[in-house]
Amino acid sequence: MMSTETEAKTKPKTEIQFNFNENTLEAFTKEGLDLPHDVRFEMEMISKFKAKANPPIQIIIKTMNRRSVVTYDKDGKAIRKEYLTYGAEYHSKDWLSNDIWIRTHLHGHFKKPKIRTIMEMNYETGEHIPRKELNGSTDEYYIELTDKNRKQIIEDIINNNNGTIIDEILFYGHFTNSRLGPSFRCDKYTYDQFINSSMEELERLGCKEGGPQGNAPRPTRDDKGYHG
Repeated sequence: MMSTETEAKTKPKTEIQFNFNENTLEAFTKEGLDLPHDVRFEMEMISKFKAKANPPIQIIIKTMNRRSVVTYDKDGKAIRKEYLTYGAEYHSKDWLSNDIWIRTHLHGHFKKPKIRTIMEMNYETGEHIPRKELNGSTDEYYIELTDKNRKQIIEDIINNNNGTIIDEILFYGHFTNSRLGPSFRCDKYTYDQFINSSMEELERLGCKEGGPQGNAPRPTRDDKGYHG
């Protein structure tokens, strides 16, 4: 009995596979830059969670968002692509069985630093020395959706996040100015509408009187950019 207790104490902790989006951290670290304050704060929270968490870990998707994003090919031509982002909560317990959480961790998006090079004079040698510095950042998306893969990707993400209940997810569409009207967002889509509709169909549903399901209140002047 004594040896069993000793083995239990010395047995290494089960390795946990964490599915966090740390692309912003990697992008800034690659350039040797300090992290923005909000990213540094989030990474500190993730680090503490990793240190304390014990299996099982629940990953609970709270929101899923579809949006059109303008990108540019190698020749500078504008191309509109569709991307998915989703917000999830992480839940586990520490060694005292206390609940620990990470709230609203975003997947599918990260900040990529913009770098500019400036020249500095070395007054001792007279040389001009190039130096890189941060010049803002760009929003980058990496879960691309097409008509062919959209349903499978969304279903796989939901199925692979073990604490998720489909009926409790808010499904968003984000729309820029278009021939159908000004920019807006809408969170009143059903799951079937979200996975089976094209972006234009989502936009038309969101513009309908009463919203996608016909039961949303009429937007007021204060929320004209938000349907639902």
